[in-house]
Amino acid sequence: MAVLKGCVAVALAAACCTCTQTPPSDQNAPATREPSATAPAADDDAAADDAVPLPAVRSAAALAALLPSDGTGCAPGARCLKVSQASGRPSSSGDSIAQCRGEFADFIVPRGTIPANYAGPLFQPNLIEEAHIGAPAGTRPWRSVDPRQATQRMPYLLALRNYAFASAEVRSLTPQLTTDTAYIDPAGGTVPAAQRNQKWYPAPRMIYGPPNQPGAREAAHGMTLERTINANELGENTAPFRNYAVAYYDARGARTYARTWSTATAGVDTPNLGQMKIAANSLVFKLLFSAAKATDFPSDLLAGSVEAAILPNSDGVPVAVRLLQIDIAVKDNRAGTTGWYFATYAFDKNAAGASPWLKMVPVGLMWGNDPNGAPLQESWINPAAPAYATAHLGVDGRLNGPVDNPKSACMSCHATAQAPALANMVPPASGPCLPQRANWFRDSAGTQAFGRFQPTSSTCETSLQGITLTAADESLQLASTVSRAITAQTFNPCTWDNTHPPSVAPPAVGRATPAGTPVQVFPVTRDPK
Repeated sequence: MAVLKGCVAVALAAACCTCTQTPPSDQNAPATREPSATAPAADDDAAADDAVPLPAVRSAAALAALLPSDGTGCAPGARCLKVSQASGRPSSSGDSIAQCRGEFADFIVPRGTIPANYAGPLFQPNLIEEAHIGAPAGTRPWRSVDPRQATQRMPYLLALRNYAFASAEVRSLTPQLTTDTAYIDPAGGTVPAAQRNQKWYPAPRMIYGPPNQPGAREAAHGMTLERTINANELGENTAPFRNYAVAYYDARGARTYARTWSTATAGVDTPNLGQMKIAANSLVFKLLFSAAKATDFPSDLLAGSVEAAILPNSDGVPVAVRLLQIDIAVKDNRAGTTGWYFATYAFDKNAAGASPWLKMVPVGLMWGNDPNGAPLQESWINPAAPAYATAHLGVDGRLNGPVDNPKSACMSCHATAQAPALANMVPPASGPCLPQRANWFRDSAGTQAFGRFQPTSSTCETSLQGITLTAADESLQLASTVSRAITAQTFNPCTWDNTHPPSVAPPAVGRATPAGTPVQVFPVTRDPK
């Protein structure tokens, strides 16, 4: 899978490697994964999650008074600000445009990426500061299905998919499909009205840097560059192709982002590392689109898939993309030690039905890293998944998506999510940290920091040297944005006050420590190569 990134986030090194191990049989499932004879667990959202005090949020009028628009290329009604691309600092000579509708920028992009007289969509997500309230109550529909039972894993995967496909964000991509039958599989159950109507939110602050490089949103759909597929890696593709993605958290999960970031100081976002824990039964889905052309395959893998046009190029030329993969992660206490289930879906043009959404076929489900290796007991692979996807699994056949790095796996990438990011997302294949490789396949809670694993010329540095690490609860997007804030100076143009510009100290992490090995902060983005 991808952010979040083997799966919902991002994997680093691009490698051409295929795993075709037969999926593990169901009798290998460990006894600890078997369900009890009791009724399905009730919704276990902690009451304390609703008791966090609400912060003050600036009104639109207050924000507009801080810094008026001085640029063009934004959505109607939004403030459009000239800023520095790398840091977000407002400047009349800024090389980029920030679109501000609330307290966080929707995107910061070079001026040339938005064509003159552009009439297409511009990314206008729900405002993350609104996620402090509004999470619908009630048991989530997948709680009535027990994925610990082999026979219920497919219904569980379909229940997760139905929940994501009930969102306005999914349905806005295919407005011509207006009925539930185009999105909802009856085998996955129904979604209660309050949960269907909830707001969904992307991770804030994925805005620094050009959108033709990983980690920064483009202006049309808020997509970020993902891992590039090499030639002859996927479905016998004859040419390499780029991939792009956008992820959305449900209202419950998005509260973590809203609570992590404080905008109290004008022009600066301050992370509260104590809030980097995602609430029980939160769900995030990630849509991964491919720029592959029909002619890049002997037989076009993506014929009939969902289409979009995005704006990652500095010359403003749109890029046509088609939906290839969907990743879903859900915090579910039945998953055992990790506390999470990860799911991946791949487009299958041969699947029954006319709706492209229902042709997103489950590849599998993962709830642990199988620290003991094969035979695997914590990944389940759908035997009916498309062949090109099952030929692109992770290490030893662990769950992995078509866009993901086969040198890793969904959870082994996401387990590295922490701030600051002091370990590579992909397990070492050589070098001084190779003896530490097993750490990437541990089963640990998302609230446990991964640790420091920094290869030097002769050793693998593991000492923190006084640095405090905070786990990001399996969210690579949370790890990426917080890690950037505490290691590199960035500004929030949407809350910038020209009359009282911020004066802040340089980041404390990322410099050499008084004694010991200089600290290396690893990027938390997919390698585009």
